[in-house]
This record gives sequence, structure tokens and C-alpha cells, in this order.
Amino acid sequence: MDMYEERPPEIFTGGYFDQANIVNQTEGLQDFRRRQEGHLIIADDRPLLVMSFGLKYQGPNPSKYKIEGKYDIPVGFKVIIKWEEDEIVFMTRQGTFGPEFQIVYLPQSPTPEDFTVFEWNANIAEIWDQFLTVIEGKEDRDMRLFNQGPWRTFGVTRDEVQMALKQGTDQKTIVDGILYCADGIEPDLQEHMRYLGVDPATDENILWIFTAFKEEPLPSSSAQYVKDGMVYWVDERTSEATWKHPHYDKFRKMLQVARNQKPVPHWKSIMEFRIEFLLSNIFTWEAEASGEYPLVETVDNVIEMARIFGVDIKNEPYLVHVLKRALRHYGNCVKEKRKVKDVEDFRNLMHRYRDLVSQYEQAMSIEEKRVAKMKICVQCDERDAVLFCDQCKDFFCQGCFDRLHSRGRRQNHRRTWVEMGMCAECVESIALFHCVQCADLYCRDCFQEWHVRGGRRNHIPIILRSFNSQTHQLPEATPAMGTGAAQILAKARSPWLEFTDENNVKLYYNILTTESRRDKPLAVINEPIEDNKGGGMSAGWSGTWGANMFPDPLSRTQPNAPQLETAF
Repeated sequence: MDMYEERPPEIFTGGYFDQANIVNQTEGLQDFRRRQEGHLIIADDRPLLVMSFGLKYQGPNPSKYKIEGKYDIPVGFKVIIKWEEDEIVFMTRQGTFGPEFQIVYLPQSPTPEDFTVFEWNANIAEIWDQFLTVIEGKEDRDMRLFNQGPWRTFGVTRDEVQMALKQGTDQKTIVDGILYCADGIEPDLQEHMRYLGVDPATDENILWIFTAFKEEPLPSSSAQYVKDGMVYWVDERTSEATWKHPHYDKFRKMLQVARNQKPVPHWKSIMEFRIEFLLSNIFTWEAEASGEYPLVETVDNVIEMARIFGVDIKNEPYLVHVLKRALRHYGNCVKEKRKVKDVEDFRNLMHRYRDLVSQYEQAMSIEEKRVAKMKICVQCDERDAVLFCDQCKDFFCQGCFDRLHSRGRRQNHRRTWVEMGMCAECVESIALFHCVQCADLYCRDCFQEWHVRGGRRNHIPIILRSFNSQTHQLPEATPAMGTGAAQILAKARSPWLEFTDENNVKLYYNILTTESRRDKPLAVINEPIEDNKGGGMSAGWSGTWGANMFPDPLSRTQPNAPQLETAF
């Protein structure tokens, strides 16, 4: 059960709530967990969930629209009843000449076409006959529930409903219960606002909640459908349909908290409010009382923080490490009852990380160009270079070298044989090793990466004949040895990220495919850029006010670690 939801008590006041087993039957109601907004009634040993009592009909000839001459007909009334595993929704509204009625039949079926919506009709007898015609085909079902007619089947004549009409209880009902869609394709912002329960008098400065509610993606297992202007959702894992938006509880509670706290309508205040809302629902008073706090660096929390900071971690997976650090930092703030602030520090840290990755991308681009230039003969620009002239400081193919060094002083130039084959793995760097067992060429980084574990650790490499780049006689020779930029970028761009579950066991999660696994995948794991690589992440964090103000107890950075420079 969700943390926002509270299980209803087993014993209810009043004569209708004596049997706890009757209440248990209501667990099947798809909208039952909206107990705070709906009204549960047990009638004749069956549950009714009244989502809206409505108001008494006030149109022409009100005395004409009386049930049995004494019961009022409500307009704006909505109730959900159970018929074995199926659900039936009954609604009323104010029509042109009198009240109108609608019935929605929701069988327990994974096929959306089985849902039946009976159009609004001013004749209750006619729409009731249409409904009975549909369900009479189910001969194996108990039809006695419908023998008492529509008014008693849907509880309109119940004392609770009639009393609510006299007292105007509907004025207090804030949830309509169904998200309507006028265009039949996608509900707009106004329809989301009505569904979530907007109050124009108080919600002027928190309208961003309704926008966030509309724009937040559905869970991967949920699908949204629209039929006859009403929106419903289907859980594709269980084929269960519901009128309730998957994120309704989250944003309904956020709306209530925002009405109390009244955050300033500024991006910084909004981000701070959303971060505190997220973590306050993780570090509850129960966790504080027990001293056992749940994990904060989870996949769901990282995804939520990405929404709050407005970053796309699918395209920038390396920012997950910044979001994890933010969760740790602000988690400590919430636990220690400190105010959540300094969100701009983490935004700046993200910019620093992006700049760092951009520098490595530029370094790799320069390296690729230099490697391509080194691989081709400088004379003919066609054939691969196989010789390096120490005096000319150029690469030549065999034919061009022989022709240019056949006479004169060039006859005495010193030559070095080079093998300019490309790495079979990255196809970007010049190979420096030939693996006897793999029968492939590798650059330095790829050989280390693929021969670090398993049986490949015993493979024998042969160092290829090449020029000596460490004599510094040829500045352009450095890329052939590899700067490591490609390897660092491969880690920064990898969609596989490491997390830890509640049992302190490593969990690997793919941010693109949402796949999670316990065993380490063969693909490269996304890791933070080390501090000795262009300053790493700690360089951006160390200068922020928040980092200097409060320590990060889970930080892996060692203050006395040597800082190395990396030349691009």
C-alpha cells in the first residue's frame, strides 16, 4: 500500500458497519482507496462508494422529479457499486428540461471494448432497460441485485444520500473521480486541474503542480485510454483497469502540502519545495522513531530528482552521480531538520560535469583526427603509412619513402617501421598490442579493459613495432599511445549504473531499457569521473557554499589524495 494511503478501520460507527467481512469486500473497488474523498456505505450487505452526493434538483417542476413522491433526485451524483468482480458507475446531471442519468459498466476484463457506457438519458426507465439488456446475457451471474430497481440499486433512496442532499454535503466534495477529455485524444491542463481539485481562490501561486501532474510520464506498466470522453488506465501487468490516475495520490498530497506551506512561485523555491516533499515522505516520523531510515539513493528517487532538476538522464546518464550526491546531501538536511536550499549549487555542479564531458569529447575528436592523419602517407594521401622518417618527421608508405629517399642527403635519413593497424574493439585508436589468443589488434585502453578478468587475464600480448612517442621528437605521436579519453567517455555515456538495495547488495540498472539485474553486465558501468581526471566531480562540488557548510559523510573523496594532471 502506498505511503500516502491509510488503511480504513475495520470497525465503523453506525448500524451498517458491524460486519468487518462486508467491509473487506470493498477492497476490490478500484476507487476504494479514495476513502478520504469518497463516502463508503454498506447497503444490504454490499458496499457502495459515493464519490459525489450532488445537489437537489432545482429546475422546473421540482415536485415532478420525486422518487415515490418523497425522495429527492440528486444532480451531480456519482456512485460506484460492485457486482461480483465487475464495477458499475451511476451518475446524474442537470439536463435542459430535468435531471439526466448515465451508467458505465466496467467488467473485469483486459479488453477495453468490453467496457460499456450508456449515453446520458433523461428517462431513467429507458437507460435502466438498456443496462439490463446488456447484463442479462450473463446467465451464470446472480441478478437478484437488480430486482429492486435503479434507485435502490444505486443507493439514491438511502437515508445517507437523502440527508446529504438536505445538508449540502456535496459542497465539501472536492474530487470528481473521473478525468474527462473533451477532444477524445488527450486531456488538457484545465481538465487535469478539475480532476485534481483546483481551488481558484487559493491555488493561484501553485498552478505549477497541475502542470507537473499533466506532464509527468506514466509508469512503464500503465497505458492510458479514452472512451466516450472519459480517461481510464490499464495496468498491463495485471490487465486491471481503473479510473484513478497512477500519480493521483502523489500530486493530491503535494497540492495539500503546498496549500499549507505556500511556496513562492519562483523556480528555486519550487525545486526546494519538491525536494523536501520527496524526502519528507521517505524520512517519516516512523523512521525517525525507530532510527531505521530507508535508502535514499534508489532508482525511483534518482528519476524523481531528475524531473525536479529538469535533466534528461537518458541522454546525460553521467548526471546520475550528481543527483545521487544531491539526494545524500538533502537527505541529511531533512533528517537533521535543516532547511532545503542551495539548489543552484547542484545546478552549477551539473554544468561543471557537462563541461568536463565536453572537454573529453573534444579531446577524443582531436585524437581521431590526428590518428587518421598519422595512418595515411603524407605524400600520396592514399596508402597506409608503414614507415616513419625520424628526420622528416613524417609518415610514408613504402613506395613514397623509397622514391623520396633514393638520392641526396635523404638517403641517410633514419627510418622506423610502424604498424598502423586500428584497434579491433574501438576502431578509433591505433593498435599497440596483438593478442595471440584473441588474434586481434588492441589499443592500450581496450586491451586493459577486455583482459582484466576471466580467462583473458592469461592472454599473451605482442607489442607491435612502432615509433617511440616518449622521446618527444614527434608531438603528433601522442594520440597513438592513447590519451584515455575514449575510455572515460565510454563510462560517462554508459546507461548501466550501479545502485545498492536495502540488503546492501549491488544492483545494476539500465537507464534506457529500465532493466535491472544482480550480476554485473559485460557492458561498461557508468562511474563518476575520477578526481585526477580534469578535477573530477569533486572539483565542482568543493567550491560550493553548501559543500563547505555541511560535510558529506558518504563522500568517497579523500582530502589528501594526490591530484594529477591529464593532458588532452
